[in-house]
Amino acid sequence: MQGHADGDIDAPSIAPPAHLFTWVDVDEHLVSLAAADRWPEWLLEADAWWDHLELTVLPGTTEDKARAWLDEAFGLGSVGVDTGRLVLALDRPGGLGAEGIPVVLLPAVDHQPGRRTPRLAERRTTAELTRPLTRPKQDRFPGDVQVIAFHSFKGGVGRTVHAVALADELARKGHGVLLVDADLEAPGITWMHQAQGSPCDIGYEDVLALLHGTTDGDTRPVADMVAEYIAGQYVAVSHGSGRLAVLPVGRRNRLGPPRIEPIDLLTHDRPAYFLTESLAEVAGACGLDTVIMDLRAGASELSAPVLLDPRVQRVFVTTLSSQSLDGTRRMIRQLGAKAPALLGRDPAPAAILTQFWDDVHSAEVAAARRSLSRALYGAADAHGAQGQEAVEEFVVDTQVLTEALISPFRDELLALPRSWREVVAVVRRCGLGDRLEQLAPGREPQQLPALGAGVGVDVEEGRRKLHDRASSLVFAERSGLDSGLGFLSTEPLRRLVGDHHTALPVSVVVGAKGAGKTFTYARLCVAGTWGEFAKSAGAPTGPAQATAPVVPVLDPDNIDQFSGTPRAAGPQELRDRVAGGDGASREDIRQWLRDGLSGEDAQDQDYWTAKWLACLALAAGEREAATWAGPTEILQQLGRRPALFVIDGLEDFFQTIDSEAKRVALRSLLIDVPTRLRSLRGSPLGLVVFVRRDLASAAIRQNLGQFLDRYKPYALRWDAREALRLALWVAVTAQVVEVPERDLTDLDADDISRALLPVWGAKLGSDRSREAGTDRWVPAALADFNEQVQARDVVRFLSEAARLSVRDDRTDRLLVPTAMRRALAECSREKIREIAEEDSRLGRLLDGLSRFSSEVLMPFDSAEVGLDAEGIAVLEEAGALAKDPDGRYRLPEIYRHALGFRTRGRARVVRSP
Repeated sequence: MQGHADGDIDAPSIAPPAHLFTWVDVDEHLVSLAAADRWPEWLLEADAWWDHLELTVLPGTTEDKARAWLDEAFGLGSVGVDTGRLVLALDRPGGLGAEGIPVVLLPAVDHQPGRRTPRLAERRTTAELTRPLTRPKQDRFPGDVQVIAFHSFKGGVGRTVHAVALADELARKGHGVLLVDADLEAPGITWMHQAQGSPCDIGYEDVLALLHGTTDGDTRPVADMVAEYIAGQYVAVSHGSGRLAVLPVGRRNRLGPPRIEPIDLLTHDRPAYFLTESLAEVAGACGLDTVIMDLRAGASELSAPVLLDPRVQRVFVTTLSSQSLDGTRRMIRQLGAKAPALLGRDPAPAAILTQFWDDVHSAEVAAARRSLSRALYGAADAHGAQGQEAVEEFVVDTQVLTEALISPFRDELLALPRSWREVVAVVRRCGLGDRLEQLAPGREPQQLPALGAGVGVDVEEGRRKLHDRASSLVFAERSGLDSGLGFLSTEPLRRLVGDHHTALPVSVVVGAKGAGKTFTYARLCVAGTWGEFAKSAGAPTGPAQATAPVVPVLDPDNIDQFSGTPRAAGPQELRDRVAGGDGASREDIRQWLRDGLSGEDAQDQDYWTAKWLACLALAAGEREAATWAGPTEILQQLGRRPALFVIDGLEDFFQTIDSEAKRVALRSLLIDVPTRLRSLRGSPLGLVVFVRRDLASAAIRQNLGQFLDRYKPYALRWDAREALRLALWVAVTAQVVEVPERDLTDLDADDISRALLPVWGAKLGSDRSREAGTDRWVPAALADFNEQVQARDVVRFLSEAARLSVRDDRTDRLLVPTAMRRALAECSREKIREIAEEDSRLGRLLDGLSRFSSEVLMPFDSAEVGLDAEGIAVLEEAGALAKDPDGRYRLPEIYRHALGFRTRGRARVVRSP
């Protein structure tokens, strides 16, 4: 046996109860111990009654052994001996005497634990409670019908209206939906249906009663009968090709408890999941493919037989209210322990966060989504019993499939109208169906751009072309400044150009490693003038600024210096051109700055302002700038002709900000020099400085937030949508996908997802499978905990996945799922290696973490991996670490693979017979 006796480190600890008033407290504590696997191997079953506690034990178990365990489980001194019998003491105030429950040991003779049924409170307390319920015999419902159940811990959170929204959305998209009002005590859908004046010939209570009267599990007559009488309960589906039938609670208007409850169907002669399977059969008899159920709120046995079927898509609805949120998380965890969803076989559990204001509750919503997603994550099992290796492989899938949905507050939802038709009209105006689209059982076939449309490539050729194209972009800045690389205009660059239509930009562009700073710097050099760059970004400029030459000041180490081509000039050629001959070299400029760092005034802010302005003049060919008398004269001389100065490679020059001179120098460049340039009348001079965020943070100790906010619109930040846009751009420029008529910058999220389907399909499986959606999996796999995806990681992922997909004939998509999973591991290794080269402080912290990976599972406590507060802050700032609600930490997948951390899989207990 694995459990308390063997010191299982993953088994939770259960403290002795604070009070034992009655046999009910004894029974509840025994249930908790059993569910937590804290029973000894000799204890088979426990039954508490008002007058005694009955323990079924293995033959040969002594009273001394039982007494020792009971004292440990209920607290030292809990068990005494009275007239030769063991007695478990109950709590009584002093002076009222002592009371207790006698303990009776029953040696097992051919003991059978009995069948467990899907109930929240099981009637028998046995060692089996530590295990999930027995799974259904079939992974799918009859007729492949999908059952979706909406549940909430508290009422009034929007559960019913969202169930209606999904039913309407699916029907409009061609599904056949049976919407069941299963809230037997406070029906909502029923009243909408009645207010509409629609007939009700049969209800959910009728179905329960008919099923209760069946014998031998034969439900076909019931299904046929419901199909006959429900014919008048279909509602109109405007602008849709599907069908929607409503099954109200009942035909009568009376209020009160139901005559027959769902748990009344759980008899020994019926299957454990009789109710859900019967409802699926009813839907099939009606020619419908989806059942949506609106369940009773709270921890109710009225809902348990549905929620405890792992084949049901469980959807939990909650608000930001602490009671609603906490209760929902507990419910998710409790159901997940008893009936985990095996991802890939069962639908993943989902949560919807409702009734909040976007602009008021953003922080609270982000925290709530994280906590809900963690609870959902724990309620799902990554491919079940396939072992730890499978769990590791499907971590991203679990994260994607269990991401909480959001549904912001709308005034129209505050007071819903009475009738079905009016409610559906409100639901559609509020767009609730669109927010729930990913809960749909399967995507509908779509008209998609054909693979290689117009370019004549087959799958193998397409994979090679995609690999070649993506490989050339992994380190695009090292491939020379040949404009043949192409250029994707991202939202920050479009904002930079759009905001400077009549004046040259004076801006700082902040970006993490691999975000594309050097590539954008290279594109500016390729353009040669501000006007040409603006044109490539999709926006024209005013005539006065269009001809302003690009003047590189500081070049990064990883950009090639080479002679120009007919299409492009390198940084040195641009300096030569603006100087009218031999311009200052990269080494000249760097030596000028090195001299400044070693000067006696190196810690003076004004000194560095003049030094940087002279550096700009030097790059522009003004060799005598060093003799000019201070910033004012330098600006007057420079301002005679327009120019756009660009600076990159600050991390190469400064390495780290390890001295006050470096800090003052960089702060002056980022704050004082732009201020000086903006003071010039007519704005003849522009400046674009590319800087890594950690360097900016080290240089600007005060008002950093204000500085970052000022330049936030231009920060090179790749979110999920821009990462997918980049992937599509690579595929289009590789000539393996054609996007007709519309420019890439005009595509919305749905357009991008559809256009990428020929590249990697809709899901990491068939379109009707229960695998993760690819358009959500890829950004999730590559993102850090700041929700940023680096451009370099995207193109490297495409390159590796295309290479690993070559000669795989199992699918006609370019990138096959197994190759994509393997590519993630390679991207992780390369990312960690590059971080070590480019950011020594972060690299050292990550290397220190990796030393614990063989003995520590993720999530982990900071002490387990030797992290102090400063290290945690650095890693969190970089998006490389995040804290779970329980205080433990985890790494994003793009870091975890290379560092070698394994995750804590679901505990599986194997007991000896």
